[in-house]
Amino acid sequence: MFNFAIVGCGSMAHSHAQELSRMPEVKVVALVDPITARTAEFRQKYCPAAAEFASIESLFECASVKLDAVVLVTPHSLHWPHAGAALDRGLHVLVEKPMVTSSEHAYDLWRRVKRSGKLLAISFQSAYTAEFGYLAGLRDSGEMGKVQSISGWVSQNWLKNTTNTWRQQPESAGGGMMYDTGAHLFNAVTWLMNDPVVEVGCFYDKCSSPVDINGVAIARFQNGAMASFNISGNCPAFGTEIQIHTDRMLIHTDQYGGKLEIKGHDGKRIYPHVKQDLPLPGSGGTPHKNFVKALMGQEPLRAGVRYGTLLSALMDALYESSDGRRIVAVQPVPADI
Repeated sequence: MFNFAIVGCGSMAHSHAQELSRMPEVKVVALVDPITARTAEFRQKYCPAAAEFASIESLFECASVKLDAVVLVTPHSLHWPHAGAALDRGLHVLVEKPMVTSSEHAYDLWRRVKRSGKLLAISFQSAYTAEFGYLAGLRDSGEMGKVQSISGWVSQNWLKNTTNTWRQQPESAGGGMMYDTGAHLFNAVTWLMNDPVVEVGCFYDKCSSPVDINGVAIARFQNGAMASFNISGNCPAFGTEIQIHTDRMLIHTDQYGGKLEIKGHDGKRIYPHVKQDLPLPGSGGTPHKNFVKALMGQEPLRAGVRYGTLLSALMDALYESSDGRRIVAVQPVPADI
């Protein structure tokens, strides 16, 4: 049995609490949020025996609460100090995306993970879907061929839906739509490529808000493949798609699972039957299941600190490119990450 704390009890935390409540290997023993009504609601709904705390510092100061791991569902800018403090106390960490909001903080967490020997996983979606597990199998076997280019887009009524929330506060969110919903798209591509981006160009539009709402970007990977991204945060409908062009096939998918079409040299469409329980890389089902299985030594992490660092290097360069109106070389990511 692993003792967990949920840090941050806002709307997004409900899905984490629901998932953890279905796992017999996990017991949520602590809840943290500065708004006491939130922790009280969570305790009543999901974990009646959990202790309540107003801050992560007060949780760590309480000697009577024994923890194995924390789940961080806090504003983006708090991920770094909270994850670092947990790792330094010998705790495993499952953190909402993005892992952090700067490459400097990403490298710091990478060093702390190495030093502590603890696990840090990121709650992206694509890495845990059966579809991306299947694609990872094609990639690793060589059947996918050499990726030539990737294009991806996502649309959402993000501008309206996040008005008057911390997600439109640069000091809390680190950025706007690109760093929030867009992070899932960027991670999906970098996770599947498993290769650093070395050069980017980007434009974004704030649409009179404090943060980026719409963005377009191009990127070049270390292995030569190219990518394009379209992030639309002022659209009434949600939608997303990823196209992968290789020298052997054309792949249509998205970062949330449930969609996978492949065209080969003959142009015929193939819809692979992908079983949700296949033990393929990236098919862990949910971040929580994969995290707990990794704690038990049953499988590797699908989205560990490496992918948070790759994303941070990319995001820093995207904002630098748009702000400076120039093509930017991405800060090299150490090979041992």
